Amino acid sequence: MGNKGRLRRRPDFEQAVGEAFGEFVSPPVPFEDASPHECYEVVCLVVGSDCTPTRLAALTEDQLSKLAESFGESFECEQPVVAQIKRAIAYALKRWPVGSLGEPPEVL
Repeated sequence: MGNKGRLRRRPDFEQAVGEAFGEFVSPPVPFEDASPHECYEVVCLVVGSDCTPTRLAALTEDQLSKLAESFGESFECEQPVVAQIKRAIAYALKRWPVGSLGEPPEVL
């Protein structure tokens, strides 16, 4: 039962994360290319396809740098600075706080 609720909410989460990154990595990522779907795909390259608010909040500095690098590579432009990545994550987490998908805490 809990899984069904989680699956229903996931597209909204993915859209919110994609929108946050599209807003905060432009520029240098060209705004017209930074669709929510495309941005979420880049996030998944680093975070994994099982991206959750908990996983976003737990990214290390190295992973944040890798995410910035991945945006530059994926959109064939200068990479955004890590501060832009952090702002995108903070904005996404305001809409979808840690635990809001019913995900268990990360085990490090």
